[in-house]
Amino acid sequence: MQPFPPLRTTAAGLAIAAALGLVACGGGGSSDTTAQVPRLDESSCPYTLHPSQTTGTGVRCGVLVVAQNRGDPSGPTVRIPFAVFKPAAAGTLPPIVYLTGGPGETWKDSLPEVQAGSSPGFGGGAKLPRDEVVLEQRGSIAPTPALSCPAVTWGPEVFRDSATALLAALPGIKSCADGLLAKGVQPRHFTTDDLAADVEDLRRLLGYGKVVLNGVSYGTNWALAVARNHGANVDAMVLDSVVSPAVFPVRTTLQGMDQAFSAVAAACAAQPACAAAYPDLDNRVSALLASLNAQPLPWTRGPAGEFNATVALSLLFSVAQFTPQSFPSAVVSLEGLVDSGLSPDALPDAQQQGLVDLAREGVDSSIAPAVGQVWSIVCADNATTTQAELAAAAQLVRPALRPAAAAWSAAFYSICQGWPFRKDLPASVYQPLTSPVKTLILSGALDPSTPPSWAQQVAAALPNRTLVSFPARAHSIQGASTCAQALVRTFLAGQTVDPTCAAAETLSFD
Repeated sequence: MQPFPPLRTTAAGLAIAAALGLVACGGGGSSDTTAQVPRLDESSCPYTLHPSQTTGTGVRCGVLVVAQNRGDPSGPTVRIPFAVFKPAAAGTLPPIVYLTGGPGETWKDSLPEVQAGSSPGFGGGAKLPRDEVVLEQRGSIAPTPALSCPAVTWGPEVFRDSATALLAALPGIKSCADGLLAKGVQPRHFTTDDLAADVEDLRRLLGYGKVVLNGVSYGTNWALAVARNHGANVDAMVLDSVVSPAVFPVRTTLQGMDQAFSAVAAACAAQPACAAAYPDLDNRVSALLASLNAQPLPWTRGPAGEFNATVALSLLFSVAQFTPQSFPSAVVSLEGLVDSGLSPDALPDAQQQGLVDLAREGVDSSIAPAVGQVWSIVCADNATTTQAELAAAAQLVRPALRPAAAAWSAAFYSICQGWPFRKDLPASVYQPLTSPVKTLILSGALDPSTPPSWAQQVAAALPNRTLVSFPARAHSIQGASTCAQALVRTFLAGQTVDPTCAAAETLSFD
């Protein structure tokens, strides 16, 4: 999970759009308010499936129709796509419900690649001997309505950059909120608890007893909410790259990144070849960011027209998150750019585009159209965090990171002040979940996005858990590690999990 994604907009574009009345937001709630909700609509499949799949036998798909506000079942509805992938032989094992990250990730781009007999899950591979279910996140791009904000789109920076850029974005954010409210869409009803209730409604309507939850990144937060609110119907959980409101993620996200950079540097220092090629790596990261804080390079494609420390931080974050083996070489490449004193504008167009693409690598492109859903969830899940707590947290990272941390804190607080998210979630949301549900927790020691300390805090309150740390992994373990995939299969088979293979994995630096 990237706890609060980047934004980019232009003041001129917003002013023109507002003047012409074109600053709009995603579609409104469904007008279908008379039929009973919740219900399933399986009149058509909302997904493009692989040609080898057979709808109706191998795959069951449709739309979950629920009230936008469960306190008003006669009001506007939300239509949420789902799909059930069935094994060749029907079994009695509880189905697996896969819960995506983000917030805002969608299945619409990945399901067309899932062939008959293959799992749609995060590790892929052969289907397990049970139903495997995917459900979209309400408010993301696939359901109706989507909480999209066309006037505010993603940029290459991980954190808000300058005060000027933030101020330029805020009018578009407010305009988007006003547009949604005018259409009858209430962002306050797009929370993690609402998503948890969607899972419960789907479980009941599909006729399942208990379910197994498998969540990655933000999906772990979603899974924990299901267990908190509907735990009697949860058989087991797999939590991969853990996040939860109980760890106060926006207060500690910069600390997690800082720690991950140091952890990758330490892993490099522990290997003689890497240590010789990239000596004193952690201090070089600090020096690189400090140099760009003091003297950004001009760059027309960068936020505020600059290649600055926040852009470099975005690049390093993306590399550390998914390809930590390339982190040392990325640091050296950025050092070379800074030492040259040349604007990245002097680079060939393909190289400049490569910088932009790399900076965006940590953000799934499918999230972008539903940025309002991200704010609704993240602002609600962190609603108890104060401006003073954010300011104090910004001082707990290395000095070269503090300007970015301060900008991040200002952005979070300003955006959430202007977005109509739910501010009255139960206090239990912000307390560690204590549940007897058997749980397998997977955590990457090098993860800059959901640091291992978060997994440890969540695990401490779950008495029936197995926590497996992967020393050579970063974010989203199941998708990259055959060891993790094997451990999940072992866990779901009710057998004892042996973490030896996780400790045996190594990182080969570029």
